[in-house]
Amino acid sequence: MGKTMADLSAEEFEDIVERTIDRHLEVWLTQLMDALTSLPDEDSTELHPEFAASLRRAIAQARSGEGIDLKAFRDQIAQ
Repeated sequence: MGKTMADLSAEEFEDIVERTIDRHLEVWLTQLMDALTSLPDEDSTELHPEFAASLRRAIAQARSGEGIDLKAFRDQIAQ
């Protein structure tokens, strides 16, 4: 039986968040590398629409200064 968020220690919650972020980054990097290293006969290959939209949002957020560094994020979730 799983724990609720209220039952998790700060370390357990941080581990869950880190694993989730790691999984998302792994998928993102895999898709990015696939797109960048596609074979010549796959020139028509496009990014998945959801990924492309997410990437555009991330770029826009970074350009507008809406990003957050990992330390600030950890401090935020530790409160």
